[in-house]
Amino acid sequence: MKLLPPPPQTTPEAGPAPRTRRPRLGGAGAVGAVLLALVALVAVCAPLLAPHDPLAQDLAHTNAAPGEHGYLLGTDQLGRDLLSRLLYGARTPLLVGVVAVVCGGAFGTLLGLVSGFARGWADQVLSRLADIQLALPSVLLALLVLTFGGQSTAVLVLVIALTGWPAYFRLVRSRVLSLRTMPYVEASLTQGVPTWRVLLYDLLPGVRGLVAVTATLDLSRAVLMEAGLTYLGLGAQAPAADWGLMVAEGQGQLLGAWWVAVLPGLCLVALVIGANLLGERLAGRRPGRRPVRTVKNTATANRAKRSTTA
Repeated sequence: MKLLPPPPQTTPEAGPAPRTRRPRLGGAGAVGAVLLALVALVAVCAPLLAPHDPLAQDLAHTNAAPGEHGYLLGTDQLGRDLLSRLLYGARTPLLVGVVAVVCGGAFGTLLGLVSGFARGWADQVLSRLADIQLALPSVLLALLVLTFGGQSTAVLVLVIALTGWPAYFRLVRSRVLSLRTMPYVEASLTQGVPTWRVLLYDLLPGVRGLVAVTATLDLSRAVLMEAGLTYLGLGAQAPAADWGLMVAEGQGQLLGAWWVAVLPGLCLVALVIGANLLGERLAGRRPGRRPVRTVKNTATANRAKRSTTA
């Protein structure tokens, strides 16, 4: 009996590189996105949707219950239409929250890039500044800034951005420290690429997703902080339409006219829940990968089959 040589080993040939599927928000993420889009649409289209002037007073129908005297959601203690004030009241928290998140996120991301890339004494100084910022209570810092800086929308945005940048800084810094040792970054440095180009084109794309998720989650903090400061009298002032101010004005009438404070509070809850649902969904998203397709060498397989048969 003639011994045949063992069949050659078949090595699979790698197919095309795995491609990531387009991420989907899912149920909770879709609900959060719809809530945020609805609040944004209401804030933009408030002049078209409001049935009355939000500042117009009707002293003959104060604290009217929802549905009475032609007011769909009732009136407040001065006879102002509550529906119109709710529609216009979405503008301030959304505007202040978005602008504060953008400013704080941009500042914290920039410092995180510089700190993680430079390391050394620059990293130590910036890290200690972030630690000091995190050690200070946000409300106390906001009270100090608003007391000496004055009560205005610009100062309110500055306060919220100032209390939010350390979160971006710490996340971006830790990510850049790991990206700093990647071969493509070291190759750019070896070739003498300017530092600003390395930060902008090599490191920033690696942290954009992390910053976007953090900003979505941070929006709820900014909105709640704006509402809380306004509730304390440090934000929007009467007779402006603002959800936090409306809650403060209606807190003394919960027994007789609960809708004056409860309805704007529910609007704040909806906005915060929407931002949290969307942010948590983006943070926990794990895009699936398609399996690598393998293609066997047909000629080698046929030769092995004939040898075994013989």
